Amino acid sequence: MEETPAPRPTLPMVATAVWGILLFPGLLGAALSVMFFDAPGSMSNPAAWLNASIVASFPLLCLASIAGSWIVWSLRKGVAQAGGRYAALAVALLPVLPIAYVAAAMVIQTLGVLTSGQPLGLHTTIIKQ
Repeated sequence: MEETPAPRPTLPMVATAVWGILLFPGLLGAALSVMFFDAPGSMSNPAAWLNASIVASFPLLCLASIAGSWIVWSLRKGVAQAGGRYAALAVALLPVLPIAYVAAAMVIQTLGVLTSGQPLGLHTTIIKQ
């Protein structure tokens, strides 16, 4: 009777490579997230705290995703096949949450500017005719 070969850790390897590379720009973004508090009164602004927390969470979620992917992969025998795949994928995609938040915020802000009726760009407020 032949034994089936052990499954390869494809998902943990991909998560380690992708999030390991993106960890370094994420650290720079986290270091610069304190600039959310530059404006006067922004220390008491909940939106500034939320945005800074989300940006600063990206490197932590990268590390959690890398470690969690390997942990879930190593525990794969005790987990049902279908549930284990979804758990491994969910852990591997943790850093996508702040990326999705920033992308959604940019889209919402852009749509708000486009539908506001204000002229686009600074040139209309600086150049007087």
